[in-house]
Amino acid sequence: MDNLATFEGPPLAGAMISFALWGITCSQTMYYFRVYPGDHRFLKALVAILFIMESVHLASVAQTVHVDFIVYKMPEKTFEALNITLGTGFFELITTIIVTAVQSFYAWRVYHLSNGHRWQKPLVTFILATSLVQLGTGLTVVAIEFMGPPVEFMRAVVPRISYSVESTMVITCDLTISISLVYFLNKMRTGFRTSENVINRLIIFSMSTGMLTGILAICQLVTYYTFPPTSELYGVFEIISGKVYVNSMLLI
Repeated sequence: MDNLATFEGPPLAGAMISFALWGITCSQTMYYFRVYPGDHRFLKALVAILFIMESVHLASVAQTVHVDFIVYKMPEKTFEALNITLGTGFFELITTIIVTAVQSFYAWRVYHLSNGHRWQKPLVTFILATSLVQLGTGLTVVAIEFMGPPVEFMRAVVPRISYSVESTMVITCDLTISISLVYFLNKMRTGFRTSENVINRLIIFSMSTGMLTGILAICQLVTYYTFPPTSELYGVFEIISGKVYVNSMLLI
C-alpha cells in the first residue's frame, strides 16, 4: 500500500495524544471535586459520568491500537487490519455521546446566561437541535461501520453524507455556542474592575474553546475528503475530540 504511513500512523498518534489529554482530564476532574464540593448534584454526576466515559474511551482506543499493531502486526497484515475492531466502533460511539452531552451542557449555560432574553429559547432550541442531529448521524455512521470494512464504508455514498452532516452540525453547534456565550457575557458587564476581569477571562475561555473544537471538526472533515479512502489521517482528530470537549467544559 503506497500510503501505508497515512493508514498506520494516525491511530497511533491519536492514541498517544489521547493518553496525554486523559491525564489532563484526571487532574481537572480531581480539581473540580476538591474546589467545588457544593455544586449541584446534577453537575457532579455529569462530570463523573464524562470522566468514566473518557476512561472507557481510552481503553477502547488502546484496544484498537493493540489489535492493529500487535494482533495484525501492521504493516505486515495491513489488509487484514482493515476489518473493523470492536474498539474502533466503540470509541467512535462514545465520542458521539460525549460531544452531545457537552454541547447540551453549554446549551444549559446559554439558557441561564441569557436571563430571559428574547433570543433565549430560539438559541437554546437551535443548539440542542443541531446537537441531536449530530448524535443521530453519528450513531448512523457507527452502525454502518459495523456492516463492513472501513475502506468499503468510506467509499459508500450514504456514510459519507452522514459523516458530512455530522461534522457540519458539530461545527455549527460549537460556533453558535461560542458566539452566544460571548454575547451574553458581554451583556453582564457592570463596569467594576473585579467583575470586568472575570468576564474578560470567561469570554477568552469561551472563544478559545469554541474555536478549538470547531477547528478540530473542520480538520477532521477536510482530511476525510482530501485524503484517499485508505487514509486514517482524519482519525487523529476523531480520537482526541471527545477529550478536548470534556477538558474544555471542565476548564470553564
